[in-house]
Amino acid sequence: MASRVADLIVDSLIAHGVDRAFGVPGESFLALLDALYERYEIDLVTCRHEGSASLAAVADAKLTGRPGVVMASRGPGASNAALGLHVASQEAIPLILLVGQVDTPNLKRDAVQEIDTGRAFSGLIKWSTRIDSAAQAPEMVARAFSVALSGTPGPVVIELPQDVLEMDAGLLTARVHGVARAEPSQAAVEQAAALLGKAERPILLVGGECRTAEFRKDLIALSERWNIPVAVTTKMQDQFPNDHRLWIGHLGFFTSPAHVRLFERADLIVAIGTRLGDLSSLGFRFPRQSPTSQPLVHVYPDPNTIGTRFHTNVAIVSSAHPFLRSWLDLPVAVRERDGWIEAAAKAREAVHAWPEQRIPSADVLGHAVAAFAKHFKADGIVTTDSGDFAAWVHRIFRFKPSARLLGSACGAMGSGVPSALSASLRYPDRQVIAFCGDGGFLMTGNELATAVARRLNITIVISNNQSYGTIRSHQERAFPNRPWGTDLSNPDFAALARAFGAQGYTITNAAQVAEIVAEAMSANGPVVIEVRSDVRQTINRSLAAAAG
Repeated sequence: MASRVADLIVDSLIAHGVDRAFGVPGESFLALLDALYERYEIDLVTCRHEGSASLAAVADAKLTGRPGVVMASRGPGASNAALGLHVASQEAIPLILLVGQVDTPNLKRDAVQEIDTGRAFSGLIKWSTRIDSAAQAPEMVARAFSVALSGTPGPVVIELPQDVLEMDAGLLTARVHGVARAEPSQAAVEQAAALLGKAERPILLVGGECRTAEFRKDLIALSERWNIPVAVTTKMQDQFPNDHRLWIGHLGFFTSPAHVRLFERADLIVAIGTRLGDLSSLGFRFPRQSPTSQPLVHVYPDPNTIGTRFHTNVAIVSSAHPFLRSWLDLPVAVRERDGWIEAAAKAREAVHAWPEQRIPSADVLGHAVAAFAKHFKADGIVTTDSGDFAAWVHRIFRFKPSARLLGSACGAMGSGVPSALSASLRYPDRQVIAFCGDGGFLMTGNELATAVARRLNITIVISNNQSYGTIRSHQERAFPNRPWGTDLSNPDFAALARAFGAQGYTITNAAQVAEIVAEAMSANGPVVIEVRSDVRQTINRSLAAAAG
């Protein structure tokens, strides 16, 4: 039985299935750290920055479906961790941030590092609370997990005053609240199926609300039984087999003309597990609203999301997987759609087909990505930081449902290494490859120290073009030949890796790629491969991706 509130909170985390937490220690929650001492049910991962700790927790939530947990001290620590709050909000990921707070007598007195998280993070979080007494602890923690998971998942913050953590918990015990899971009505599913049965050119658009293996299996079954092509939203390329005849492709940051042309012809869009934001709707262009609206079936567990931007013919408040299961139970009304499936395949090839022989010899990164793809295992995990370099990953890699892709769907730089750290901790026997830019790596690459300490087998590929390449690409389009503020001066990344205790390699030209990649992929422990490239190739790649 818990003796202090801190012990009670640890009991509550365990009761909610938490087996790992990320954070940077602070004097404001020493009692919580003490409560974790020899509580082997929870692996506490000590990181080098709260921002990367929060990004690692977000990645862990993507892998498990449970809320990620991050711990930070008040003021500066919580502010650093706000990066993860923003990502979790943008990408609808459940996240719990535990913030050590000043003692209750000093609240609202401008005490050192005091922070009002509700005001500071308003607009980023679903809910913020402060535990003011022992009696509140079980309810507040249980409510936090319920809020984080309900409707549109997202981040929640719990403030933990230092003196409250040390209060006697008496006979109090952990509490778990149920999470309301939205499921579709039979009539709504039948209505959606009737629309699909009549459609000649439908598209099934799949987001990341559900990422389980069972969901992906049922998604394949549904698409095949109803003969409906499948597109996936940005960074969800692992949701559907990339070699499947019904796969349309991945809707990335750049709106591909090939995808636009296909969506223009669609006579029905069935969107499941996505809020239909700007990227997943190709810049709010689809479903088309005028001159006549494009028929839409929208399935999402939050009623406040459906119908906010687009006219919706069938609105279904449901999680993605229950909807799929209910649909699979219906009699099949199959249309052949051979011509439409052929058109979908052409769109897919325009965006994703990129044979190695078409990679310019000067684009060293392209050849490196192709080499890594040859070594990629069926159940491997790829993480991508934000940047134009990821375009090669999406073009060249072919993900199966057994693989995982952890990308920055909202474009937050610095996510590549923390995501790889989280993935390797969760699946130590699986291959983990992180693709980063030089800018993003130097934001959170210090977690390489954590990977070395944990002896994790992660491979980090750094595209070093000495530039904030994505911004430079935008700059060149908006203000040609006037780059300013985007050049970088970088260290020798291979030498830096060795200084951390990892292995380091450098690729300077395409002729070196095959040998170095093969050697690096056979190494044990953390490995860093610096790929030196020309920023002009980055710009050309960006323009090619935009052209589709």
